[in-house]
Amino acid sequence: IACFPVRDAISRDPLHHSFTWDISQNVTRAPFRSATVGVSGCVTPGGELVLPHKGRTAMGYEKLLLQGIPFSRLLLGPESEVQLSDLAGNAMSVPVVCATMLAAICAPQLRREKEKGKACSLSTFALHQKYDGANGAVLAERGDLYDVERDTTSQTLLEATLAEISNELANDAFFSSVLCFCESSGRTTYNPKILECQGCGMFVCHDCSGRIRTSSHDLKEMKIIGSRPDPHMFERKLRCAVPSMLRLGEGWEDKIDEAEGLEAYSFQLQQVDRNKGHWCLTYGAWEDHGSARQVAEIRIIIGRIGTLDRELGVAAYIRCFAPAIRHEDPFRGPLSDSARLMIKVATKSTPQWEVREKVASNCIIKLVGSDPGPSQRVQVGLNKTAYKSLKDHKPMKSFIPKIKSRNNLIAYHSKWETWPTTIVISGDSSVDGTYLRMKCEQTIVHSALWRRDSTPPLYIYFRPDVIRSGLDKAVISSTPSYRDHNMEICELEDWIPENTLTEETHATKAKFISWKFIPSSFKIEIPTPKMIIKNHEPESFHRNISISDSCSSSTLCEMHGLSTDIIKSLLQYTGDGSTTDDVVEIDLFGRSGTANSKRLSILAAPSLLKCAAEGKLPLELSKWYELPSSDFGLCEINIPPRPMEKWRKLDGTSRKVNIERYYNATESKEYYQKLLKRPTAFQVNVEKSSGKLVVQMKPAVAAHRAAAFLVHRRENADANNTLQVDYCLSELSSMGEPDTKEFHVPNSDPYKETPVDGLELPLYPRQAKALTRMLAIENGDVHFSEEERSEHVLPGVGWCLIARAAKKSPLRGGVLGDAIGSGKTVVTIALILAGVAKARANCNVEKRRSGATLIVVPPGLVKQWDDERKKFTKNKLQCITIDCTSTLKRYSVNDICNADILIVPADLLEERRKRAGRPYTEHLAKKAGADPIPPAPTGYSQREAPTIEGTWVRNMASGPEIYVGNKGNQRTRDEQAYYGHCYSEAIKRLRGQTFGPSEKGVPLEYFTWERIVIDECHETLVTGKQQESDAADFKAPARRGAREFLGVAQTDAASRPLVATAGVWGLTGTPLLETEARVTELANLMGGTYLTGAAHHWRKEERESGRDLFLNQQEGTRSREYRCAIQESCHLYVKEACQRNRGAKLQVKLTKDELHVNMSAVEGDAFLKVVGTCKLQGFSNSPDQLGEKASNALSITASSKARHTALLKKIHSIQEDESDTKIIIFANTVYGGYNEARTALQSSGKRFCHISDENTVHEQNETISWFRHVDATEEDRARPRILLLSYEQAAGHNLQEACHHVILYEPMYSGTDAVADASVEEQAIGRVMRQGQKYDVTVTRIVVQGPKGERCLDNWIVERNLDEEVLRAATSNFD
Repeated sequence: IACFPVRDAISRDPLHHSFTWDISQNVTRAPFRSATVGVSGCVTPGGELVLPHKGRTAMGYEKLLLQGIPFSRLLLGPESEVQLSDLAGNAMSVPVVCATMLAAICAPQLRREKEKGKACSLSTFALHQKYDGANGAVLAERGDLYDVERDTTSQTLLEATLAEISNELANDAFFSSVLCFCESSGRTTYNPKILECQGCGMFVCHDCSGRIRTSSHDLKEMKIIGSRPDPHMFERKLRCAVPSMLRLGEGWEDKIDEAEGLEAYSFQLQQVDRNKGHWCLTYGAWEDHGSARQVAEIRIIIGRIGTLDRELGVAAYIRCFAPAIRHEDPFRGPLSDSARLMIKVATKSTPQWEVREKVASNCIIKLVGSDPGPSQRVQVGLNKTAYKSLKDHKPMKSFIPKIKSRNNLIAYHSKWETWPTTIVISGDSSVDGTYLRMKCEQTIVHSALWRRDSTPPLYIYFRPDVIRSGLDKAVISSTPSYRDHNMEICELEDWIPENTLTEETHATKAKFISWKFIPSSFKIEIPTPKMIIKNHEPESFHRNISISDSCSSSTLCEMHGLSTDIIKSLLQYTGDGSTTDDVVEIDLFGRSGTANSKRLSILAAPSLLKCAAEGKLPLELSKWYELPSSDFGLCEINIPPRPMEKWRKLDGTSRKVNIERYYNATESKEYYQKLLKRPTAFQVNVEKSSGKLVVQMKPAVAAHRAAAFLVHRRENADANNTLQVDYCLSELSSMGEPDTKEFHVPNSDPYKETPVDGLELPLYPRQAKALTRMLAIENGDVHFSEEERSEHVLPGVGWCLIARAAKKSPLRGGVLGDAIGSGKTVVTIALILAGVAKARANCNVEKRRSGATLIVVPPGLVKQWDDERKKFTKNKLQCITIDCTSTLKRYSVNDICNADILIVPADLLEERRKRAGRPYTEHLAKKAGADPIPPAPTGYSQREAPTIEGTWVRNMASGPEIYVGNKGNQRTRDEQAYYGHCYSEAIKRLRGQTFGPSEKGVPLEYFTWERIVIDECHETLVTGKQQESDAADFKAPARRGAREFLGVAQTDAASRPLVATAGVWGLTGTPLLETEARVTELANLMGGTYLTGAAHHWRKEERESGRDLFLNQQEGTRSREYRCAIQESCHLYVKEACQRNRGAKLQVKLTKDELHVNMSAVEGDAFLKVVGTCKLQGFSNSPDQLGEKASNALSITASSKARHTALLKKIHSIQEDESDTKIIIFANTVYGGYNEARTALQSSGKRFCHISDENTVHEQNETISWFRHVDATEEDRARPRILLLSYEQAAGHNLQEACHHVILYEPMYSGTDAVADASVEEQAIGRVMRQGQKYDVTVTRIVVQGPKGERCLDNWIVERNLDEEVLRAATSNFD
């Protein structure tokens, strides 16, 4: 998309020009540039608009503005980003609405006027306001300081204050500013090495330098002495040092025309921004005490004033908005500053203001270019095809820009392929010289930058016309950045670099910008504040907090000295104006919340934030204070119970599941009203008689909501007795983005070894140490702090009250993630054997208490687990294997309760037989006396989002699938919810039954198990797009059934289908712990440990109703500090509950070969046809470039006959050397590779085995067991030598004894999740490359290329899956 604007005759740079790209549309349908400037494309509720020059998506209020809706004037409350976006998408454009309303209002009167024969004009119907006669001019009488005398006795001047700040804070301001793009979200890079480009001034830390193209930049390390200042502490320090209010001194209105009336206005500190190289303070002046227009601003820059400026200091700028807000001939475009003040560090002279000259001087200068080099269009890859197509294109007249220019605006310049490397300027001594082109790309507009090779250096660059209403303006400046617009020396009229290569256009008109000093008597005053903050003693504040309940509040601070006009402005949108109460609460959270919070930010926030920075609040910012114990989380005023959902059947519908979820409408309405009436954590009151504004805080409100997540998920409400609840007051601006930290799984080295009697083979030391930790967790010796938070922001001020509820709970399980082949199975068997005596003693048939460990495994591993049990314990442990419902019916309650191990396939719940239907669920419903359980849904309502770096601000209900993995299919959500509802109801009924000891076939959900072990636990968690395919042994519906069987979506462990007393353990060789979402889900699965943020996990929305989705969206987004807490909780859980050890280094060699083959010409043509639909060419495109069409292209490469031939050739080569060897082939089922491999083997006549839909679990295990053991009999030797498996069947099998050849028929690709794909390939290789392997292992990848050996999709995917960082993430960075 970014190349399209560059391709135009008037080239635009998306990184520096304003565009709105709708990425929710296909690229070919998205309007990548607007034909008419100022006209926005369609804004839809599901649209995701990217602003490339901002580096983010359009926010809800920006979408409203694009629709012509005046966001700041709407009476909005606490609407979320999703709701604002939906409002913009569903709203008809305001100009259309207004035109329709105006026509309806005026039509009757116009008709009457016409009947009288009079000339009619719409101006006679215009609405008039008080100040219309001024034509939009800035009036002194509308200022808050009008008729307010100046305090000449104790007058403080800004200039003197800035001189002190320059000397004391400029150095810290620069080093605490943004010095890398990774610091733009409030954090500071941990790498002390900062690099700076000597050409364009770009900053980048050493860590990030590998993520961007730096080859074109001249990077040098910046010298930093000591550590960099903390930006959040510096911001507070800065607020203490600067005034919160300014006022223009006398005489400014006479010196600056556009400053008329501004001496009667105060300038309030509105923003403190941390920018690149400096900090910026913005003071704003508003009409009518903040209730009308902003008329001017004063900006103060602290740090580096200009890019590449080696001297630090302070600069101040005055900008007047009068030219842009007047009614007649308003100015459009960026406003220039009217005055400036520069103060460098250690400056001895008195600071003096400069004003911009009213009339610029013009002259003709010559710019002669030489040494032609590639232009920007050539650098981005455009060729003569683009030139020819644009030249031959005949644009409509309405699309031809109405701009006069000496250059062609509808076709390329004749010299478009080259730009001068050297430009010589002559004609004015201030800019004359030789300018050399810099190599810097992308950080400057059009990658166009020339630097003068003499002192002082000057630069030629383009200042972008951001809104694209005109041509970009070439300028000569003392700095290389257009953002330093006040440093510009002159503008080059109608100039492009190609002009320097043609003699006729060497001469160019230059408009010189000049500033002149004004007398030192012109000053900016710092008025004595009339509004005073009264402090409250910390002791009394905390005493009130400790004795208050959720309905009472404690005063945080009071602001005295509010005038009648200020009070009137603050209360303008509160109530209907008829209230006579002396104390009025400002509505900050209701229907007028947006308007009131804006007013509060203008009038009160500057003083309040300065008070907080000076430490005058009764509590320290960001410090935690404990709340006394109370029934937190149980208050129905703060946490009203949500009405229960109900289900009813629908008649006459064609839906597969003819049910509907519904609610009692009255109860739902009452519930919503209770939500709206809940106490707020902050309350701001105005006392009219005393002129006082009071800010109150209620920590108990936040505490109740934080504790509710921990209390309500437990069966016993006494859980709150062990809660620790504390709170803190923070500032949103001080919160930093969490660092992207890799999850590091610890090994078991710190623990002692635990010997186990009864094992046939002793444990390795690492295994005995892992067993020690597992026993400690089961004995309750390892505790984990379960924590949740609730955040409440004071709108308009930015204070954030955070309550934290924590509960120390023993871990109820964990994850053993030893490397593939390192003996996870034997450690688990040792764990069972070590506690078998205790388990047998706890067995109780009457209480449904089984002494067995329930082992849930992928379907193909049932027999392998039993074989391993026999191998290590002989018959010391009594084991029952249940591969289907028929087998379950053979065993009684007594048998199951007295067993030591019970092995069951994970897909048992969705076991299917062509004639028998769904045996297990039908049997469960019958035994429980419950309604039939519907089949698992075939589609997804929610998927796990791929990993992205940074923060995605969710501003649409579903969100683009690439970011939130959600297509918003409500019907599938309902089906998933109904499936879980029927299953849980059946379990409740089952557990209400009483079965005798001899009763056979009792469902597994009836029992309480000693422990539960989930083998290959990652299989139940990963639900990326196309990750779950139609693998014969574990289809997608079966996986969903397995998640229901294991209770993945159930946060209360006691209410799950499978319940254990000792613990729940997960075994996996590839833990996939690269995201907080997966760790949170893993912790929930392993015994129900609660991690921060679990209540808002994406899995929650898998089965939510439309009503509940709406209610969830009322909660809004969480702060950066909350995301930091989530990350900290997840890392702590991995440290405490997970272990990962390497086995002894294998003595065999692993050889990885790649067999490269070329597709046929016919296949190549088909491939190019698919690529062509994406507007791409050639074979060397990555799957990401193809997007949705990648599946079509991958299907072609998967079915390539060259791949068939390569597979058979490799098999023949192996069997020629080792005729009796066994070969394992893995293929992907998603794009047809598995079926193609099967077809190739069938056509070759070679005997092979594979798992089909018709195989029972017993038959699957029997087939795979042939390849698990070496041949012992003639019958064994007569069996096939080749086993074809899908990648989905790659986990868990131990095939190392009989196999040492693996063929990967195609690389694993399921979508954007490289870590998951790489882990699947590692699992496949790990079937033979594991402990016990005696022969060298060979892994052969078949890589299909273009017909002539061109790089193709397979090459991209193989490189991605073998990337070191990806593999490290797939194995969770273990020691």
